[in-house]
Amino acid sequence: MRGIMLVTMALLIGGCSCSRQPEPEPAPRTALPTLTDAPAATVESTAVLAGTQAAEIQARAMSEAAATLHSYLALVAGKDWDKANAYWSGGKPPPREDDYAVRGIEDLDSLRINNEAPKPLDDESPSRLIEIPVSLRVRKDGGVYEIKGWYRLQRKAAGEGWEIASASLQPTMG
Repeated sequence: MRGIMLVTMALLIGGCSCSRQPEPEPAPRTALPTLTDAPAATVESTAVLAGTQAAEIQARAMSEAAATLHSYLALVAGKDWDKANAYWSGGKPPPREDDYAVRGIEDLDSLRINNEAPKPLDDESPSRLIEIPVSLRVRKDGGVYEIKGWYRLQRKAAGEGWEIASASLQPTMG
């Protein structure tokens, strides 16, 4: 009987030394929203994401419109009328161009374009009609002067790109 007790004690002591160590506890998790909070959090994050995407799309559209205007004015400065006329709605400017103050310059040496940020004229996103205020610094044989005004651009019918709908420019002394 003593032998059985000694064997049992040896097994108990031996079993304890070979036992596996408990695994470390995982790091505490951050608080997860409860089921009642999840829909509100999802709706809020979806709205923020949609607002951010809409702002990016609008900014890209405004940048494209300004780039279109700069391309047009570069063609006008180079007197490449066929290409410049294609920038107008319908592919040709009105009978007396709204920007005749620029197109009518005979001895143009250089043209510096400064524009303000495009201003949406509608509530659509991205906008379909915008106005770009401009200040053009004209250098010609007779000196330097400024032309100030605006160009209105609209989305092309196919939705890709911009075209000039109208303009209003006046030379200023300065």
